Amino acid sequence: MPAKRPVRLRSVHVRDLLTGSPAVMHALECQRREDGLLARVRDLLNPGARPHCLQATASEDTLTVTVDAAVWATRLRYLAPELAQGLASAGITRVKIRARPSDKQRARQTTGRVTRLTPAVVAHLTTSAEHMTDAGLAEVFRRLASR
Repeated sequence: MPAKRPVRLRSVHVRDLLTGSPAVMHALECQRREDGLLARVRDLLNPGARPHCLQATASEDTLTVTVDAAVWATRLRYLAPELAQGLASAGITRVKIRARPSDKQRARQTTGRVTRLTPAVVAHLTTSAEHMTDAGLAEVFRRLASR
């Protein structure tokens, strides 16, 4: 019986595999559009605000700009009419600004210092729990006082 020849697979670059997928191509096209829109938004802003713009998406006539901090969201809300005017050629008539803190900021917010209750607050919570008719709420007050 003759030996079988090993099957040789043709190697394909991962780029070719991905670009052959309609879903991947659609996602890449959407990302290219959003990147272009973000570049246009940044061009309309002063240089100090540009790096704080993280994302820009358009849905129908509304542009949504995501920034890295609430303070920048507030500042950009004042500039929303100018942004809408500057992007009118793209069919934008409304601008919404959202804040999305960076991972560093979120970590800093969650790992902040622990605030201890004063003895007076602990006594007040314990006394309040003793006089409550709702047993569940009284238990919550007791747990809070024990921390």
